Amino acid sequence: MSQNPQIGSPAYVPERPSQFHQLLEVSLETVADAVLSQIASFLAEPGPEAFLALEEEVLRRFMHASSHVVAGVLVFLHGDKDRVEAAVREGRERAPHATRSRGANRTSVRFLGGARFWIETPYVTENLRGRSGRRRGTGRRGATGRGAYPVLESVGIAGRATPALRSEVAKQTVRGASFDEAQEALADRGIRLDKKTVRRIALEVGEEALDQRRARIELAREGRVLDDELAGQRVVVSVDGGRLRLREGGERGRRGKKGRRRYRTPWREPKLLAVYVIDGKGKKVVERPMLYDATLGDADATFEILVAELLLRGAARAKTIILTGDGAPWIWNRADALARTLGLDPKQIVKVADFYHAVEHLTAIADLCASWTPEKRKRWVRRMRRHLKAGCVDRVIEAARELRKGRNAKAIGTEINYFVERKDRMRYAAFRRQGLPLGSGAVESAIRRVINLRLKGPSIFWRGPNAERMLHMRAYLKAGRWAELMSRVLHRSPAGQPMRAGMRQAA
Repeated sequence: MSQNPQIGSPAYVPERPSQFHQLLEVSLETVADAVLSQIASFLAEPGPEAFLALEEEVLRRFMHASSHVVAGVLVFLHGDKDRVEAAVREGRERAPHATRSRGANRTSVRFLGGARFWIETPYVTENLRGRSGRRRGTGRRGATGRGAYPVLESVGIAGRATPALRSEVAKQTVRGASFDEAQEALADRGIRLDKKTVRRIALEVGEEALDQRRARIELAREGRVLDDELAGQRVVVSVDGGRLRLREGGERGRRGKKGRRRYRTPWREPKLLAVYVIDGKGKKVVERPMLYDATLGDADATFEILVAELLLRGAARAKTIILTGDGAPWIWNRADALARTLGLDPKQIVKVADFYHAVEHLTAIADLCASWTPEKRKRWVRRMRRHLKAGCVDRVIEAARELRKGRNAKAIGTEINYFVERKDRMRYAAFRRQGLPLGSGAVESAIRRVINLRLKGPSIFWRGPNAERMLHMRAYLKAGRWAELMSRVLHRSPAGQPMRAGMRQAA
């Protein structure tokens, strides 16, 4: 696989904004001969394969021309001394430690068009003067020796990649089935990166996204509200768990016959939340995208993320919160805490036990009746299902208790307790009249789309931190909120834009 083309210097560098049309024209001239040659080849022997080659070559060449355009803009930006000084000053103010200027340093930048460009740009590092300790030798850059390029960072360039390239690499990584597949998808677009670079860029984006998620949790604790997305709405909240395997250990210990160290591959349960808005008839409001997020954290961590997103999106002024689930105790045990945190009357949170999971428990009871024929089991389940949907849970419990005998009596009793403990969440007839969902299908579908199709599979093992990054990014991608996630990453802001003073406090 050939490497990305290098750009020694832009085809043209404007001196003032009125000359940008010349930048565009000259950039196109750099690929004009190659494009015209490809057209001539096609016309000499036109056909489907030749036309395919023509279209691919024209796109590849135009992408290269786009790199010249962006490089010219970047160099023009560095010619504005006031802007450069302001970017350096703001970058040093944002730094978590004292910095010192190192003047201009030469570094590379990768563009979405596939080219790499080298540029001289201001460089700052942590100021270590006056500190005790051994001096770091020349060329030995450690954790405290990493510097920053404030002018590049001011336009979202990080890790030697432009914002569009970072977004595309991360998106292809979480969309595809593997890092290899992401690398191939990028190469098809003319962006030739080795797998190590693809992985590095994607995980860096994921880590920044997690930093902003943590910042959003802190904002919610302070009572901040960022928008009114959920204010005045009927909001459905579902939470469920998936499955994936981690890779733990393997860094130390004796090597095996193949020279590899043994590692553990335990199963873990990532928890995923789904939030969406419904209308008065109970139908999802398609104009408002779903909100997904996922974490390997425990129930408390999941609840913290959920509360933060609801608060920041104005759910404290929601009309109703509908909490649906499959009956897991960790979900329902936090329902009242959710109401208190949002400042809502507990009556504004409606708890709905998933109807379809309840039917599965009816089937389990019928299957425990060993003397019944398959047809009798089906008839009993159908009849109980009708009673359940009509809201007659007591009738279902009474009918099931009549079957609690014989060697399976204890097992049937366990299934009966499922209904006894959830009677108040099985008022399905009332729920239907109110236009409320009876199931948690939204989150179960999300489990498959977000977790199973990317992070779960034969011989797929994840390091915990990497799995957390991938879960968060893929959740936003599948919810149709990728732009929202990337705006937080690019601005390094939990609001997706520079934080402003006077941001509204929650009521």
